[in-house]
Amino acid sequence: MTDTCVQLNEQGFLYAVRTPITDCAGYVLISKSSYDSYLAGSELTPEDVGAAFSFGFAAILVSCYFAAYPVGIAKRLINKL
Repeated sequence: MTDTCVQLNEQGFLYAVRTPITDCAGYVLISKSSYDSYLAGSELTPEDVGAAFSFGFAAILVSCYFAAYPVGIAKRLINKL
């Protein structure tokens, strides 16, 4: 089975149209093998989740450090006065 463009009619039934998939304005009916390959590429592994969490945590720490650095300089300048 190849991927097919389908649309809804007035009664709510799906019917196949001879529109190329790139120009399909309705729904695309795909084969099981296409669906399985799509799912295989979109799965999250524990390593992916851990990497995303670590990156987010590190980004917050680094951005807070750079945001607080000028405050520390201003505090030292005020203490010298």
